[in-house]
Amino acid sequence: MEKTAETGKFCQMLRMIFLAVGIAAGLPAMVHANRSAPVAEVQTLQARLWQVLQLGDLMPIIRKEALTEAVKMQDSLFQRGGDNRWEQIVAQIHETGRLEQLLRDGLQEAVADEQAALIEEALAFYETSLGQRLIGLETSAREVILDMEAEADAKANYAHAAGMELPRIAQIKRLIDKADLIAPNVAGGMNAALAFSRGFNEGGGYPMPMSEAQMLSDAWAHEASLRAETLDWMEAYLFLAYSPLSDAELDRYIEFAGSSAGQALADTLFGGFDKLFEWTSYEMGLAAAGQIQGRRL
Repeated sequence: MEKTAETGKFCQMLRMIFLAVGIAAGLPAMVHANRSAPVAEVQTLQARLWQVLQLGDLMPIIRKEALTEAVKMQDSLFQRGGDNRWEQIVAQIHETGRLEQLLRDGLQEAVADEQAALIEEALAFYETSLGQRLIGLETSAREVILDMEAEADAKANYAHAAGMELPRIAQIKRLIDKADLIAPNVAGGMNAALAFSRGFNEGGGYPMPMSEAQMLSDAWAHEASLRAETLDWMEAYLFLAYSPLSDAELDRYIEFAGSSAGQALADTLFGGFDKLFEWTSYEMGLAAAGQIQGRRL
């Protein structure tokens, strides 16, 4: 088994899972001055984020995506294929209550680095009828696109619309560009893949131990393919999710996504999900190594 196979497969898996963060977390982390907010204020903002953005609805989706993609990883990870034990371990790692706690902890840390006024402004947008509708559309599209045939259909529909040069295609591209949705999602996927490699290495999964430099090199080796897959998926997903919106409604959303409040919210969510996926990815790598070691005995 090639030493890069595990990282490559996991990069593909994280392309699916990390995008559960969706458009809201599509902006890169920014460097802030040290302005830690009072603990009570941070806790209140974290609770408001969870409630207004209905983040709890994403936990079962993330879990299902992890289980589905983990099954696909079996042939490349395990020479004799996977078994129920592997699926049980992945299910335990991605238990919804556990995912919720990890994300809440990550959000609490991330929100402390943001201006509370900007977060409140962003939440005010999502408390509008359009904001709540957007959340519902994004979640519904995530559930639909879990199915491989539905994902293929979404990509075909986007390609067809692009071929006809429909105005909605220009809006989707403008949204991706204005909100900078691709680079940070690719970076997040690579960070999680690197965390997987670290766990896999620590658990003795590689035939020979790998250095940090080697694991970094492996992750970067898949950057171009991950970027292309992410763009392909993102275009189809956004086209599907926002198809019920009018052009004017989508323009309003694009304006919000590029605003200071939209960027502050995105930055916070990205930081929270980054913590979640790095930890679960590390555990997945450690668990996969343990499965391999057990099969070698």
